[in-house]
Amino acid sequence: MEKSKINIRQLFSLMVLFEIGSAIVVGLGMKAKQDAWLAIILGMVSGLLLFLIYGYIFYQYPNLPLTSCIQKILGRYLGTLLAFSYILYFIYIASRVLRDFGELIVTTTLDGTPLIIVNLLIILVVAYGSYLGLEVLARAGEILFMFMIVLVLLFVSFLFISNLPKIENLQPFLQDGLKPVLTTVFPLTLTFPFGEMIVFNMFLPYLNKPKEGIKTGLHAMILSGILLSAVIALNISVLGVHNAANATFPSYKSIQKINIGNFIQRLDIIGIITLIIGGFFKIGIFSYGAVIGLADLFKVKKHDKLVYAVSIVVFIGSIQIANNFSEHIEIGLDKVPTYVHIPLQVVVPLLLLFVILIRKG
Repeated sequence: MEKSKINIRQLFSLMVLFEIGSAIVVGLGMKAKQDAWLAIILGMVSGLLLFLIYGYIFYQYPNLPLTSCIQKILGRYLGTLLAFSYILYFIYIASRVLRDFGELIVTTTLDGTPLIIVNLLIILVVAYGSYLGLEVLARAGEILFMFMIVLVLLFVSFLFISNLPKIENLQPFLQDGLKPVLTTVFPLTLTFPFGEMIVFNMFLPYLNKPKEGIKTGLHAMILSGILLSAVIALNISVLGVHNAANATFPSYKSIQKINIGNFIQRLDIIGIITLIIGGFFKIGIFSYGAVIGLADLFKVKKHDKLVYAVSIVVFIGSIQIANNFSEHIEIGLDKVPTYVHIPLQVVVPLLLLFVILIRKG
C-alpha cells in the first residue's frame, strides 16, 4: 500500500508524540497515590522488555506488517483471525482516544458545544492526514515534535517560577509499600501507554533503515517515560495527591494555577495545544495502523476508501463507547487494560515468540 519510506528521526518523533498522547491527559498511575511517578517508570521498564519481543517478531519478517507476520507464524486461518482482531483493536483504541480529546476540548474550551461536533472536526483532520499518507504524517510529526517539547519545557519552567511545586506532596515515599505501585504497573502503566507500541509493528516495514527501528523505539520509550513521570510528579506536587487523583485533567488544572507576577497567567492554551498535538498523532497512528492492516489483509491497493471507512467507524465508536465521561474513564483504566490490552499486547506476542522459538529448534 505504502511506497514511501520514513527515516529514524521521523519514527522517533512519531513514537514520542504517540506515547505522550492521551497518557498526559488523564491521571495516569494515580492508584499508586504519591508514588504514581514511580509506577510510570516501572511501567516503562516493563514496556521496554515487551517492545524487545515486538522487535524480535518484526525481525523475523522485516518487510511485513504485523498482520502478515501473524499469518506467517500461525498459519492462514488462526493467523487471519488474530490479524483481524488487531485491526479491530486499533480501531477501538483510536475511538477511546478520540473520546478522551473530545471530552477535554468540550470541558475546557468549548463548553456547551455538542461532543459529536467536536469529535467530528477532530476525525476529519485525522482522516485527511491518513489520506495524505504515512510520509506526510511522519513529516508533520518531525516538525511538531520540537514544538511539543518546547511547550512541555515551558509548562515545567513556569510551574517552578510560580513556586507551585511542593515536595511534601510527594511524601512519604512508598508509604504503603511496593504493592500499590506494582499492582498499578501491572496491568495499567505497562499496557498504557507503553504496551500500545505494538501498533508500530505496522509501520516498521516502512522505515528506511529497518535494523535501527528497535533501538529508536527503545530511546523513544525512555524519553516518553521520563517526561510522563516528571509531569505526573509535578501535577501531584502542585495539586496534592487527592486533587490530582480526582481531577478530570490534572495537567490542565496545574497549568491554570500558573501566575508569574500577576502578569503571566491564563496559560491554558499551552496545555490545550500540547494535548491536541499528542491526541492527533495517537488517533492518527492507531487509525492508520488499522488502514494498513485492512489493506494488507484484503489485498487492497488503494487505501482511500479504507481511510474513510475506518474514520467513520472510529467516529461512531467514540460517541457510542460510553454513556458519559466518568464511565468512559472507568472502563479505560479498569476494564480495558485487563481484558483488551493484556491479551493483545502480552499474551499473543508471547505466543508468537514461543512458536518462532519452537520452529527454530
